[in-house]
Amino acid sequence: MHIKQKLILAVFIFGLVFSFAPRFFVLAKSEGDREIFFVEKLYDQNQRSQVEFRLVKISNNAYFYVESNWYLTITDQERGLINQNLAILASSFDKEIYPKLTNFWGSEWNPGIDSDSKITVVFEQLNKGVAGYFNDANEYLKQQSPFSNQREMVFLSTDVLKSSLAESYLAHEFTHLITFNQKDRLTGTSEDVWLNEARAEYSPFYLGYDGQQNQYSNLQQRVNDFSNKPSDSLVIWNGEESDYGVVDIFIQYLVEKYGQNILVSSLHSKKTGVDSIDEALLSRGEGKSFLQIFNDWATAVFLNDCSLGDVYYYKSKELMNLRLPANLIVLPSIGKTNLSLNYSLMPWSSNWYKFIGSEGDLKLTFNFDSKALFALKYVLCEIKDGCSVFGFDVSDSKKELVINNFSQHYLSLTLIPSVKPRFSNAAGLGDVYSFSVVAQTSNEPSKFQEEELIKSLLAQIEQLKIQIAKVQAQLLAMGKTNLVCSGFQTNLYFGLSSSQVSCLQEFLKNQGPDIYPQGIVSGYFGNLTKTAVINFQEKYGIASTGYVGVLTRAKINQMLLPTQQK
Repeated sequence: MHIKQKLILAVFIFGLVFSFAPRFFVLAKSEGDREIFFVEKLYDQNQRSQVEFRLVKISNNAYFYVESNWYLTITDQERGLINQNLAILASSFDKEIYPKLTNFWGSEWNPGIDSDSKITVVFEQLNKGVAGYFNDANEYLKQQSPFSNQREMVFLSTDVLKSSLAESYLAHEFTHLITFNQKDRLTGTSEDVWLNEARAEYSPFYLGYDGQQNQYSNLQQRVNDFSNKPSDSLVIWNGEESDYGVVDIFIQYLVEKYGQNILVSSLHSKKTGVDSIDEALLSRGEGKSFLQIFNDWATAVFLNDCSLGDVYYYKSKELMNLRLPANLIVLPSIGKTNLSLNYSLMPWSSNWYKFIGSEGDLKLTFNFDSKALFALKYVLCEIKDGCSVFGFDVSDSKKELVINNFSQHYLSLTLIPSVKPRFSNAAGLGDVYSFSVVAQTSNEPSKFQEEELIKSLLAQIEQLKIQIAKVQAQLLAMGKTNLVCSGFQTNLYFGLSSSQVSCLQEFLKNQGPDIYPQGIVSGYFGNLTKTAVINFQEKYGIASTGYVGVLTRAKINQMLLPTQQK
């Protein structure tokens, strides 16, 4: 998370540039030293603006400070574990995070405003859900920024010291520190928030932290965040989980298809955001605009199928199973249809609309908002021969599409529109852009067809009644038989279907309505199960991710042990 501060420039330092910033005499620091730092009140757990910290660890490239009161009030056993984890993190920073990220992105400001080659890593009690932040105000003199700590520093939550994602969070925030030097200082421009965060999200993946076995990774969390709100705008930043989700999943695609240098080149450009990506694409001789690539990506997260072309799937094993559902639109099977649908999209966002049903020809008439530029892919899935992808860029506000004998040849038609403002200006980012679709079919039934349809529907109703009765009987039988949970040896996560998920749901159900009020045992790990897992994790002090990883499985298995021994 990057906080951009407005600076107060005193008259006597007007025109001061970084290269002439005064150098300070660096006092030797020792473990055990205490210092008071300015902190960001918005994120501090107790809304403080100043906090005392203790220097607990010094490594080759960093000072590691921990909030004094918190560090002294935890138990000796907890403090020993914290010290052990901090030593591991310091080693990872020196051996992996610092050398690899500075080699890839470029260096942070070094020796920086404090004339010290080491950066400062501060562990503060932050609000729930805030893993860390970088405040660029600390990179300026106090005359420019009164609440500056005048050092290269990043802040992390004390909870990170107990997390398996500590290296990922530190890599993320350190990337913001690098970006400030490479973008703000060296090019004189300030990066768009979404792209600044996208680079920071990519760093853990670049370091290999998202591919480690038996670890709940930052990328796995972002897949969940994206799946919960896939139509979120790429460029509008509200600091929500969905914002991190969409930038991470998109940037993974962009780098996979167009190379890591896209991100590096855009970082060193005087341009920012989408314009800097377009510039990097042009320098590579790519024939597609950023909007076309964005629309390709929106199609890839829906299909994720390598048989349809390189641009419509993820190669990485972490994302190869990602597939988004579409909004389903059922057209009447017979009769004349004239269905008008009105939608709106935020800038740099997409959505997915799947049409099924109908007889005869299907005609779609589009009307697009003239204040925006649209790209639209449509996916036709045939009854026998799989799916094909087509598309067009919208050059005017109206477009027609006719599919002959739609239901005779095709199972579905899915529309995937993406949108960008026609004029690139920050003031327009809060706008939404409308488009409408009129679906028309004309297949009038004869009187005989109507009678046959009624008979068919009545027969289907009777069959459904029989099936409902069978399912009710099965559910009743299931309610009388508890699953036997003998322990969990593999990780469980959102979107998974298995007998182990059923066992997990039965376990959560037995924990009471405070944990899993619905008590549904379906074998599918959906949103209700994820919420129940979070409730369980919060109750027992485990990181509340909704992912059943090593720590959560260990706690469940421990609770199951007495049952297994009976």
